[in-house]
Amino acid sequence: MKNHCQVLVVGAGPVGLLLACRLKKNGIDVVVVEKKCSRSTHSKALSMNAASLALLRSLGVVENFEQSGKEIGDISIYWNQKRISHVDYCQLNSCYQHILAIPQPETERLLEEHFIELGGEIRRAVTLNAIDVGSAGINASLTDGVTLTCDYLVGCDGSHSTVRDLAGITFSGFDYDIDFYLFDAHVSWQGKRDEVHYFVDEQGFIIVIPLADGNHRFVLRCPQEDDSRPTLAKYQAVLSRYIPQPIVIQRVVWESKSQFYNRLASQYRAGNIFLAGDSCHLFSPIGGLGMNTGFQDAWNLAWKLTAVIRQRQPDDLLNTYGEERRSVAAMLRDSTDTSTRLITRIDRDSEKTSCWLPLFSNRWRARTLHPQLFSGLAQHYSDSSLIWEGKKLAGKYLPYLSLTCQGNRVSSYDIVDGENYFIIVRSESDKQQLIKKLGDYHMEIYFLEVNESDKKNEIQSEEYILVRPDGFVAIHEVLGKLEFVSHYIEMNKIRNYL
Repeated sequence: MKNHCQVLVVGAGPVGLLLACRLKKNGIDVVVVEKKCSRSTHSKALSMNAASLALLRSLGVVENFEQSGKEIGDISIYWNQKRISHVDYCQLNSCYQHILAIPQPETERLLEEHFIELGGEIRRAVTLNAIDVGSAGINASLTDGVTLTCDYLVGCDGSHSTVRDLAGITFSGFDYDIDFYLFDAHVSWQGKRDEVHYFVDEQGFIIVIPLADGNHRFVLRCPQEDDSRPTLAKYQAVLSRYIPQPIVIQRVVWESKSQFYNRLASQYRAGNIFLAGDSCHLFSPIGGLGMNTGFQDAWNLAWKLTAVIRQRQPDDLLNTYGEERRSVAAMLRDSTDTSTRLITRIDRDSEKTSCWLPLFSNRWRARTLHPQLFSGLAQHYSDSSLIWEGKKLAGKYLPYLSLTCQGNRVSSYDIVDGENYFIIVRSESDKQQLIKKLGDYHMEIYFLEVNESDKKNEIQSEEYILVRPDGFVAIHEVLGKLEFVSHYIEMNKIRNYL
């Protein structure tokens, strides 16, 4: 058993495992430690959005997840038992026009199996005791008596993060001080099984999520006079009150009590110690963005650690992890807080509520903004120092595109590899001349295939995009400004590519 690694990941939940898989696939020596002796048996995180599915596709494992989960293409919102709005994913410029309902234990199983297939190592039933930072790296003392040394340490160890505490990073915010219950049940119900349902009235809400095994997940507020769990009859009474269709709970297969939180770490980096996932941000589950945001943390950090470890870019690159991800988390902290206060009726602001009503003024919000937000594809880094001002795609995740390279057809989602920058060009000019002109950049060049009937194409004729290793667009400009690429490479000291 080795006692040194390049990256030590603390926490074998979904975020830690995704980070470990990406790093291992990039050829980085990574070890995962986990205090639990076995994988989680609780459903917890359930919703995987389009942005996360795109990342899993880049990792090469998305088909396994889709076989184990249930596709959901719509979110219906009810007010006083009447459907008033919905979030329809068919407008997304992605091949994943749905969310995937998949229990957390299954997510962990699939990621762990992939990590092991890649040759990864997980050490279970050990807890991090202490961190000692020295000139030769980080010494991580574990409860089994072993001291692991590493160059970088990442805390993916959840809301009560030991790594965060040992690094001296504050975790400010608040709890909603409201108890919520989550349970999975087999029910008799005529409601649609390919939608998530939000039932809201003046007193509170219920969320209903269909699962692949035929059961449903319920999230509800169910006040109790003591610490005992609600009875089946109590659950039944609450469901019958909110849901317009007749519904009968036949069997509860899992249940849990939970608080909703709103917290954000003061920083994501302390030297060569980093935080990702719930260890640095906690949102309410409204919108299902918690684990998905952690996935994007891991994806952002993985390529930057890879670039620095392989000396492709200087250490300063790692400062942009917190710059980019913390700003996204701060936005989501605020937006989920607004949604949570509305749906729990803590806030009864009629103006805020009206944005969900079926009004003509809401058409763009309902058709475009809400699906983008819930899918995770609205997250962007437009204000990042790694994004150069340009046209509309700059700072966003690249859209799903059909491309050609050296006569081969490929999709844009399949060429994101977590290691290399690449260029996508839309042009009617001589391709060989462009390839020769762009050859000095030592990057793969792809040409956009354009269908005349494609109205969603966001790259216009004689334009190009420079795409980062994580799939986010660094530059979107006209071909007349190709010199921006060489300036970008020089400014960011990018080297040793193809």
